[in-house]
This record gives sequence, structure tokens and C-alpha cells, in this order.
Amino acid sequence: MKITRTGRHYPDPKFVIWRNDMFRQIKEQLPLGITTITSRFLKWSFQYTPSDNRRRDAPAILDAVYHVMERGLILKDDYLIKNISYVELPVSKENAGILIKAEDL
Repeated sequence: MKITRTGRHYPDPKFVIWRNDMFRQIKEQLPLGITTITSRFLKWSFQYTPSDNRRRDAPAILDAVYHVMERGLILKDDYLIKNISYVELPVSKENAGILIKAEDL
């Protein structure tokens, strides 16, 4: 987030571009007929593959993913994500990204 001189908060323009691209990618991969997820009785797994060797903060990555899922109306509210598994795989430029799975408990 950035702040104007008058104190108004607004998202960084780079983040807005990234977020909008994530909305598009996630919606393209949703199974047909899926509507907004409203159940908290799901097991979530996140498998992250970085594209380079920069240090990454797992809570920040997950927070960004939760934000995209909520703002993109894929998830009613990120408080629904309770049971998670997070794994970071080795660097791969070809396979970089995050794989998200949601399964019934």
C-alpha cells in the first residue's frame, strides 16, 4: 500500500497489475460451474515454485494469494481458510508459480 500526502491509502500500481493478472489466471483454471467458495470445511494446499533465488516470506505470499482469492470473488472471505499446507519447491523458471488445491475434509 502507498499513502498520499493527504493520508489516503491506495495499492501500489505494480501490485494492481499483478493482482489483475492473478484474477484472470485463477478464473481460467476454475472448474466449470464453480461459484464463490463459502465453506470453511476445506483442506487447502499451496505449492509454491519460485522463479529465482530471492528470499521469500511465506506468510506474505499466502496473504497475497488470500487477497486475490477474496477480491476476485473466488472465496467469500479469507477467514474460511483454516486447514492449510504450504510447501516451497526448488527454483524453476519454467514451472514458477503457485498451485492451489481445495479439498473437502
